[in-house]
Amino acid sequence: MTSFIVEKGTPGFSLERINPLIGFENVPNGYLDFDDVRIPDFNRIAEVGKGWTVMMAGLNFERLIAAVVFSGIADDIIKLLFYYTKRRIQFNRTLNQFPGIQNDISDIIAKYKMARLFSYHCAHQLDQGMEPMVDVSISKMINTEWIREIGSKAIQIMGGDGLTKFYPAERILKEGKIGEIVAGTNEIQKMIIYRFSAMLPIYENSHRLRWNDEVNAPVLSKKDSIFKGLEVNDENVLKVIAHDYKVNPGIYMTIEEVREDIGGSRSQIRSVIESLEQKKLIVTHKDHQGKIVLVKANYQGLKQAFPKEYYRWFPDWYEDSDKF
Repeated sequence: MTSFIVEKGTPGFSLERINPLIGFENVPNGYLDFDDVRIPDFNRIAEVGKGWTVMMAGLNFERLIAAVVFSGIADDIIKLLFYYTKRRIQFNRTLNQFPGIQNDISDIIAKYKMARLFSYHCAHQLDQGMEPMVDVSISKMINTEWIREIGSKAIQIMGGDGLTKFYPAERILKEGKIGEIVAGTNEIQKMIIYRFSAMLPIYENSHRLRWNDEVNAPVLSKKDSIFKGLEVNDENVLKVIAHDYKVNPGIYMTIEEVREDIGGSRSQIRSVIESLEQKKLIVTHKDHQGKIVLVKANYQGLKQAFPKEYYRWFPDWYEDSDKF
């Protein structure tokens, strides 16, 4: 992918149509027509094949702009609500005297403050030459979601007046919805947040719960397993997998966790796990290429690894008379 600038007046390049939107009346939205358009290399942005980098750099900035625009609008809504609720009388009291109204405005103020602060955080990262893709996506997502919620709440506070075009509350609701779509939908922002966060070392590093016999419970631990250094064979690897059942019967182990607990090479561990699967002592989960990525002992494997009493656990307060 390579980026280019296409200038107005380029042969074959024209504006096809403009679409009216539910908001953003001053922002044209439409279609461009490229009819056998030829673009000189002089109009290329950055190196050939670097279009994705150029586009994402622009998108990070665009998403932050979208975020800060809406956080600024929230400030205007707060000012409007303070003005309106001090002057609107219901049941012989001004609206700002009702606890429910105070709570709603407090929620709006809190969201505005948090959105504004996080937007400044993203802007600072861009100023430092960073490309904070995850943080910018978070800022864009929460600012636009919150402004839609704020617009809806503002209308609710103002009642029928909030639905009129004499006040900006109804406009904010509509433009908040637009904000959830432009610069990449909020569903796309969530995908970016998850996928790129999943690659960060802080989340990629192993977060292991291990059974601790001293406290008789699973705990976060980086201590060597009691199986560390044993011979890598079917019997010992099955014990490693069955022992992990005590931590949580519902979750699987990764291949790397099995290797971490007993040692040996990856090829040794995989060979033993394939053997255990053939013997129907474990269940496995495979990726789209058919490669085993997760393992768990089945009932037969659990029985072969340890006696049934090994897996039983009850808190101190549980009565013996209730056990069976």
